[in-house]
Amino acid sequence: MTLRAAQSDFSWAGYRALIKAFLDRGYAVRLFGDLDPNESHLVLRHDVDFSLGAAVDIARIEAHMGVRSHYYVLLQTEFYNLCSTEGWAQVREIADYGHDVGLHFDASRYDADLGTLEAAVAQECDVLSAIMGREVTTVSFHRPAQSLLGLARPLAGRLHAYQPRFFSEIAYVADSRGLFRYGHPLDHEAFAEAKAMQLLTHPIWWPEVEAEDKMSLLDELLKQRQELLLSEAIANCKPYAEYRAAK
Repeated sequence: MTLRAAQSDFSWAGYRALIKAFLDRGYAVRLFGDLDPNESHLVLRHDVDFSLGAAVDIARIEAHMGVRSHYYVLLQTEFYNLCSTEGWAQVREIADYGHDVGLHFDASRYDADLGTLEAAVAQECDVLSAIMGREVTTVSFHRPAQSLLGLARPLAGRLHAYQPRFFSEIAYVADSRGLFRYGHPLDHEAFAEAKAMQLLTHPIWWPEVEAEDKMSLLDELLKQRQELLLSEAIANCKPYAEYRAAK
């Protein structure tokens, strides 16, 4: 495999190669609060839409490479549970690697009024802070309301990933739907000129070995989730355990 092919590979090795290419280009990886748009700064952002386990894998890779990034987790989702024993341990492990764990805020669950959204962000950040035992200082948006896109000021006193200085005033590249649909980050004009960039990835699309069919990753996740719920039901309900054993 050529170096360029490795950098385009949606796998653990491909992710390492991608970040290494930025470091070799002279980029410094920074968190949002430390970004200088006039420097060769790269902000790494991960929206955790489906799998905390996949997020832990990428967080570990980054820690071994000596870089810190942002991980944004949902409070209101059916795909993982931050308050479960496993979820609690996973989100704390990500934070313990030195990464910033912030709120992935689903604005579609609330009225679009900006005041309502700000109050909801504050409330959800307080809950996430209690779970992690540390302050939540940044936010990203999941299915954002139009009123939030390009909002210049912080929201509920927190920086957010769609402020113009992070989103439109510097280069922005995302792996939407498991593809760099609008061009690979290493082909971006900003990379050629070593200009500041925000790179958004979703850990679910970056397994240990690249998947031929990206949607199969969701099939596997749902299968694992079903198996987990089955084992928990058996462990917590003796009549159901007996029922399953008799089948």
